[in-house]
Amino acid sequence: MESEEYLQCPYDKAHQISESRMQVHLGPCRRNHAAVSKAPCPFNVTHILNKPELEFHVRSCPDRKAFENFCNIDNAPTKAAKPPPVSEYQFPENWDDEPRVNSYNPCEYASEAPILRSLNGAKPSDRKKFRQEERLRLQVSLKVN
Repeated sequence: MESEEYLQCPYDKAHQISESRMQVHLGPCRRNHAAVSKAPCPFNVTHILNKPELEFHVRSCPDRKAFENFCNIDNAPTKAAKPPPVSEYQFPENWDDEPRVNSYNPCEYASEAPILRSLNGAKPSDRKKFRQEERLRLQVSLKVN
């Protein structure tokens, strides 16, 4: 396994944190040292500095170059390919011109179709009344068919 580089915590010099865990460590350590006047770098949140040193660091931060390349893709040394322009797609059909259709209501369909229904979550007396109404509804619908 590769040995990982350890960094010194900006809040407590006794803390030695692996580079991959630094961002996780900074949250609780920042809360424990709330009285300390420090500010994060705008280009990398793991760069925590005293407020007077921040302006100098921002001018010379190694992560600034990557940020500026991202913002100014035309000036980037690698000149990443720009995506081709997207032409506007013309739809051959217009759904607004089609005739209006009523939406499907499953409760309405089930109340008219010869299928078995049940009433869940109601009081026993309501369920009993519903079953009686369903028997009558099904008898009528079977006689008609």
